[in-house]
Amino acid sequence: MANVPAGGPDLDLLEYVLVTARDADGLAPVVAAVVELVRVGSIRLLDAVVLVRDGGTTLVTSHAPTDPGLVAALEEASEGGVLLSGHDVELASVSLGPDEMALLLLVEDRWAGVLSDAARVGGARLTAGERIAPDRALASLTQAGTTDLIVRGPGAAPLTDQVAQVRELAHLVERGLLSLDRYDVQRRRVLGT
Repeated sequence: MANVPAGGPDLDLLEYVLVTARDADGLAPVVAAVVELVRVGSIRLLDAVVLVRDGGTTLVTSHAPTDPGLVAALEEASEGGVLLSGHDVELASVSLGPDEMALLLLVEDRWAGVLSDAARVGGARLTAGERIAPDRALASLTQAGTTDLIVRGPGAAPLTDQVAQVRELAHLVERGLLSLDRYDVQRRRVLGT
């Protein structure tokens, strides 16, 4: 099984990470941490997109934050290769609230390379994983294993239905049929947040 293209990332170890903040100042320490993780070899940064939602609109734009140093540091640390699609960006953008900014990262978790290599030796491979939300982990700690930690299950389909629902809500706002406040309430309901 060829999971590691020559010189490329280990395809069993790819993950996206979405970090939200109120402004570029909130993302600056994250960018510094990403650059350090790349430097020490814990991750390989493949792609990075900055998303911004102004409070007066449903539109999420992807552009550079006001501090060009953030983008320059990410571009310098990024190796490219596997890239996020426009649909990936759209899926991530529906979670942004008013006046939020986010950093969407595509990384190879190089720290797990030893595990991936060991699995391949035995004819196995890493097939799924998910970040466990702190509230679920806390519930599991306090309720002795009665709280589910795995939410969507291995190989679950992406959240495309939710994206379509949020997109339709945005169209209602554009047509003047739904207020921004109601849009945000309904968006959170669709996303379960």
